[in-house]
Amino acid sequence: MMASPWIWEEGGVKRVHSGKRTKAGIHGGVAIRDATVAAAQITKDLLAEPTPRAARMVALALLDRMDAARVRLDDRSDVEALHDFRVALRRLRSWLRAYKGDLNDSVGKRSSRDLRGMARATNESRDLEAHLQWVAAQRGSLRPGMRGDVLRLERMLAAERRRADAAFRATLSASYAAVTARLRKNLSRYPMAVWDQQPGDRWALAAAERMGEAFLDLRSHLVAVEAVEDDDAAHQARIAAKRLRYLIEPLAGAVDGAEEAVDLLKQAQDHLGSLHDAHVFERTLRRHMRVGGAPEGPRREGGGGVQLLIERLRTRRDDAWTAFYDGWLAACLPRLAGTVHGIIRSLRDLGGAGIEIERKYLLRRVPAEVRTAPSAVVDQGYLPGKVLVERIRRSKESGAIRYTRTVKTGSGLARVEIEEACSEAVFDTLWPLTKGRRVRKRRYRVADAGRTWEVDVFLDRRLALAEVELASTRDVVKLPDWLADCVVREVTEEPGYANVNLAR
Repeated sequence: MMASPWIWEEGGVKRVHSGKRTKAGIHGGVAIRDATVAAAQITKDLLAEPTPRAARMVALALLDRMDAARVRLDDRSDVEALHDFRVALRRLRSWLRAYKGDLNDSVGKRSSRDLRGMARATNESRDLEAHLQWVAAQRGSLRPGMRGDVLRLERMLAAERRRADAAFRATLSASYAAVTARLRKNLSRYPMAVWDQQPGDRWALAAAERMGEAFLDLRSHLVAVEAVEDDDAAHQARIAAKRLRYLIEPLAGAVDGAEEAVDLLKQAQDHLGSLHDAHVFERTLRRHMRVGGAPEGPRREGGGGVQLLIERLRTRRDDAWTAFYDGWLAACLPRLAGTVHGIIRSLRDLGGAGIEIERKYLLRRVPAEVRTAPSAVVDQGYLPGKVLVERIRRSKESGAIRYTRTVKTGSGLARVEIEEACSEAVFDTLWPLTKGRRVRKRRYRVADAGRTWEVDVFLDRRLALAEVELASTRDVVKLPDWLADCVVREVTEEPGYANVNLAR
């Protein structure tokens, strides 16, 4: 294998190492000693850093935050310790998951497995803690004859929580110190070839890309939440909201709109969390009411105070659903979409990549030069939704098929576009939902004077449009000779020629 030069920082001095790249990398790399940052201290300078460095700096900061929460678990009187530790652990796991490709030299399967095990070990303790707090709040409003059932239930839940806490703490004792030490050591430096640091490697661009993917993921899960009984779908939507929130939170001090987006996502989490807790606890209560349940629990269906708790849980569930579906989805989701797209636009600008800028022209006929240009047959459809409109596309060219999902915001000359590749299975699942909102066209690409013109000849109607993407809204477009005679007029600002409005 040919020797490769490697560069790293140590003691403020840049050093070069010539060695072989191995599967395990090399010792050295870029040191991140004492370079962790608090979320509130992230600045635009850090957003301009290479993604592998910035991602590790934030990860180390999240690791520090988790360590601080871990210490609080030793204080049994700290009623918020478990919750805060779980949140800190989720933040770290979500970050490592989002930047997996950039951190693969630092976060191995063993570390990921240990963190996942600790997270799972906290689930039962957290659920029981929340259930006990809610029952205690209900106790004072119960009739005296019902309190006996509820007190027995509380004793039973408390016993289960003690067992769950013991198991959780045993898991921490077995793995926490080792996994955090391993992560801290590995995240503190990384290998980098001298030619790896390109201008496009800025963290701002990577942050924009991951935020766009997370937003699309959240949007897909929200579409699946259609009724109050959709507990699993709602829970998955809540997880998606958390993952997007944890990507945005570190940017709160550096990018406008981040704090507003975090607040909107917290509101969604609260509504969906209350909905999920009601579903989970109702199942728990019904299990304890069955004959043969826990020894000290209520023994028959319809058992007094516990049955009343179930009825109150249903009220809580219905209230949470109304707040989420009629309130948050209608009022907050449009704000969130605009805010997230604004953050992505800012990040792309900071990273040196602009938003999508293009001009569109209506054609009276298709130029002869276009017919011999490379082309692809495109089928695209739009998912239903008044708040957000998502496009899915299948593009066939020279036997190759590509599937993508896209959300655009804005109109006219400059728009923000969030796009990601998807699988054939995802496309096939979503495509039936686009019935009545589709277009089919053949897209030709013609290179001319440093620009690429795209000519869309629609296959489901008599229509042809030409588009060209620009670097700036100030760019002047001179129509090529082969196209000029075919143009009726520019239609960039005419909504009727947007594909979403042409879909049928």
